[in-house]
Amino acid sequence: MAQKVVLVTGASSGIGEATTLKLKNLGYTVYGAVRRIDRMQHLAKDGIHILAMDVTDDDSIQAGIEKISAETGRIDALVNNAGYGHHLFE
Repeated sequence: MAQKVVLVTGASSGIGEATTLKLKNLGYTVYGAVRRIDRMQHLAKDGIHILAMDVTDDDSIQAGIEKISAETGRIDALVNNAGYGHHLFE
């Protein structure tokens, strides 16, 4: 049976980072999506596929999905961990 493919957004630190590592250790093929890939080399060394993606940009999301689909043929699960905040100050 082929490994399941998982996309984890917001994978550079905290819960996203821990999730990517846990899923990889459980045998999944894991794509970790972040805006700045320069912070992801430690995860790449652990076998995580690093993907530049900005979840606030539709073109970026589409490009990421197309890349994963081209490489694996599918995405079995999404862990949508990326945070986006909008603060208004008076």
